[in-house]
Amino acid sequence: MNLRRKLENSDLLAAALSSLLAGYLRLCFATTRWDRSGVDGLIQDLRDGPVILVLWHGRLMIGPSSWPTEVADLYTLRDPSPAGRLSSETQTRLGMRPVKMHPKASNMTASRRVLRLIRDGNSLALTADGPEGPAREAKQAAVEWARATGRPVYLFAWSAKRALRLKTWDRLMIPLPFTHGAYGYRRWQAKIPKRPNPEDYKNLRRDLSDALDDIARDMDRRVGVAPEF
Repeated sequence: MNLRRKLENSDLLAAALSSLLAGYLRLCFATTRWDRSGVDGLIQDLRDGPVILVLWHGRLMIGPSSWPTEVADLYTLRDPSPAGRLSSETQTRLGMRPVKMHPKASNMTASRRVLRLIRDGNSLALTADGPEGPAREAKQAAVEWARATGRPVYLFAWSAKRALRLKTWDRLMIPLPFTHGAYGYRRWQAKIPKRPNPEDYKNLRRDLSDALDDIARDMDRRVGVAPEF
């Protein structure tokens, strides 16, 4: 039985692996000398209400540890796959509040649930290109939820002088301990029309993708590594 099937069938295995992964990420975060940016602006907006946090799937590992949990909770979308289960249980151990998305629910039903969550005052994080890609191509969800709620969208990225890259579709970046790192938050400045047409959505998705690439490159430069893209 492969690991994927074992994760589907074993609560004990999922709990053990998520505990190990959360502990490792805490170690990496605690032993890294971080260059932080944009946190004050994020906190200021959080005091006014919830935000929608967007990041690339390949740079999600440090996200939970960097969020200012003392100011606001952060909900995340839980992919129902075994990998998504491991990720959500790890996020829970790091202070996040995963929301399970049911695979048989319609897009409209899922979107209504998310909109209700945001309108109730809860910040939400999602990977713009997740859960399965294509890599670094922003989907429409964040744009649509920002339009419907009127809440600001924040971009997030991190990088480190020493990190591993997996040979996955997203080139997932894995932190290493005892290094120099950078993470940052940046408010997305695009103006979203009240009634976007298909061309508007296309342009906004491209703008969001470019903005996420830009903040990722900025984090790479801050730690002195060549930008990945």
